[in-house]
Amino acid sequence: MTRARGTSIVALTTHARSVPADARVRFAAALADSGTALVVESCHRVEAYLATEDEAARLVAALPVGGRTLTGADAVRHAMGVAVGRDSVVLGEDQILHQLRTSVEAARASGTLDPRVERLFAIALRAGRRARSWRQGPQPSLADVAVEAIERRAGSLRGRQLLVVGAGRMGRLATRAAIVAGASVAVANRSTDRAAALAASAGARVEAFEADERVAAVAGVIVALGGPWPIREAGIEALRGGSAIVVDLSVPVAVPPALIERLGDRFISADALALADLPAAVAGNAVDPGTAARHDALIDESTSEFLAWQDRRRGRAAAAALVERADEERAAELAALWRRLPDLEPDAREAIETMTRHLAGRLLREPLERLGRDADGRDERVVRDLFAL
Repeated sequence: MTRARGTSIVALTTHARSVPADARVRFAAALADSGTALVVESCHRVEAYLATEDEAARLVAALPVGGRTLTGADAVRHAMGVAVGRDSVVLGEDQILHQLRTSVEAARASGTLDPRVERLFAIALRAGRRARSWRQGPQPSLADVAVEAIERRAGSLRGRQLLVVGAGRMGRLATRAAIVAGASVAVANRSTDRAAALAASAGARVEAFEADERVAAVAGVIVALGGPWPIREAGIEALRGGSAIVVDLSVPVAVPPALIERLGDRFISADALALADLPAAVAGNAVDPGTAARHDALIDESTSEFLAWQDRRRGRAAAAALVERADEERAAELAALWRRLPDLEPDAREAIETMTRHLAGRLLREPLERLGRDADGRDERVVRDLFAL
């Protein structure tokens, strides 16, 4: 990995477009004890953001094939694109903002959030909120993509049965998306109380979590769980013998391998959705040029804002280091002088101290003023090289 300046942002990124789910899960496990990294996980991505390449170097070995290492402006621009939703399967989807906020809050609570990374995501989250304020009408989510995928294979869901397995955030979105599509929805969850609460709020019904032969009647199943789905053998056989399309939004997959094998091409994983040829209504890469240009301009603006802040911060750090170096050198010379003139009167010592302090201040005035005006980091680099800071 090419070494950049010590305060460069580094992003280690994996996405379903190039890294399979099992490799992303292993990468997430490797990041669990990273300490200083801010880790972002979603259905389709696992990413780590760090404040320097030195900190990132020990994590690069865990980056799977297909992952990317981004540094400096490239890493900053990528973070802005993620927050704005430009890099999502669904343009501007809300879930990624929630996941970014959760990641920032977790890192802050653990005391591992570097101020530079914190500033990066403060700007990124603000850009994300601004981008979402532009939209009109309801915003599609990955759950809408799942419903669309089922309808593209099974036909309209209007008046037909659909099972949602999971009552978390994505399960709620899937339930509402299926109801909007006109389906008769049943909700299953490990916690019957949570399933009942979601069903009551959405106008759905409750189904047993460990599905049985009754699932033979459903046109589709959307699974969104944080663990495996313990479907019974009777349920597996019922789905195998029917025509239901099963979409698993869980990462790693929650559907048992035995059911995946028997469903064949009627099983769709979250990764498959990321690679699918999606309709323009939901695809993040099929937006009209005007909308794309507006989002891209926001990403550029936010990237420039962070880089300008970072350069100012570097300038302030260089100025502080320069003053500290001058004080150290001055103190060393004075100590040597006091040893040569041990009988020097206190008043004379004080006068010499004052004179050397004023002289150092005069000599440092111009480089400190240049650092204060430094807009692109050039003066900061010159000062650090010249004074070996």
